[in-house]
Amino acid sequence: MNLRKSIIYKLIIFSLNISTLLSDGVWVKYGWELFDYVIDARSASLGNAGIAYNFGSIHSSMTNPAFISSNDNISITHQSRFAGMINNDLFGIQLKNNSKPINLNILYQGISNIPDTREMLLDWGQDGQFGTNDIGEGNGIVDEGERLDQKSLKYFNQHQLGIHGAFITKLMGVPIGLGYKILSYFLSDHYAMGIGIDIGYNKKIKSSSIGFVLKNVPASGLIWDNGTVEGTKPSMSLGLYHPINYFDQLSIVINTIIKADLSLSNFNLDSHLRYGDFSIDGAYGIEIVYDKKTMVRIGKNPVNDFTGGIGLRWNHLGIDYAFINALNSSALGNHHLISLIVSSDWIISRLSMK
Repeated sequence: MNLRKSIIYKLIIFSLNISTLLSDGVWVKYGWELFDYVIDARSASLGNAGIAYNFGSIHSSMTNPAFISSNDNISITHQSRFAGMINNDLFGIQLKNNSKPINLNILYQGISNIPDTREMLLDWGQDGQFGTNDIGEGNGIVDEGERLDQKSLKYFNQHQLGIHGAFITKLMGVPIGLGYKILSYFLSDHYAMGIGIDIGYNKKIKSSSIGFVLKNVPASGLIWDNGTVEGTKPSMSLGLYHPINYFDQLSIVINTIIKADLSLSNFNLDSHLRYGDFSIDGAYGIEIVYDKKTMVRIGKNPVNDFTGGIGLRWNHLGIDYAFINALNSSALGNHHLISLIVSSDWIISRLSMK
């Protein structure tokens, strides 16, 4: 127990030191979104609104670190977008540590063939010659008489690898979830690495529950190979879960969830409420479960994308599918997710039979 407490304190102190480093860096709006949109199909189909809804998945702790329950399943999710240009993968497993399990999720994103147009512009000005310092030369704008050199077009790749570990601890006697994030970022020839901490809490009230999550506290930072430090300010999420059990005689349960994200830096034109740097974005989801084996889901995520999906469960196997109608119903960005859940005990038993 003393070793566990020592590790927790060291992680918190290390995160505090990063926030000190950020005093000499820059604050950015993005950088840790990998942990928000590389999710499992069930969460995605419910609008990623499950701050207060613990459905027992290994990946639930990424939404709220307080969602840790005994789980022997292995979960794998794959997501492909833009004809395979963007590929996301998620792998989750639970590590047993005496009586306190640890949820471990590994995230990966690869983006290939990103056009690099920085050296394409023949910025020679109106006379069509370099070095004459005439009007338009070197201004970075395609002026009349200038063009792009197609032979100078280059391509580069981007890769992100994230690790999210979560476990339950106590703060002044209150059980909370602590999520620790590690992110490696590869962009062309550049590299960055950083850490972040999430804190989650969930409270059951009869059959309902409320959830609360602080992300990137006190701040999450990425340190690039050139010495630049990029900081992401903390944000907060609140959620409510309520099941409707009016159809018990039909073996039907309706799960309703709602979430609000409060941020000091991630505001955008589509935010539901904005005031200066402060913004609030909402999300919701509805899940109809029949006989605990068949599920139909719809929702809307914080960036106003409509979501939907289905889920099927058997004794040792589960499949979830999600569809996200992205970018305000346009065809660009619509994509699909598939998650496969397999019992690790079943896999071991099958292997031992051979």
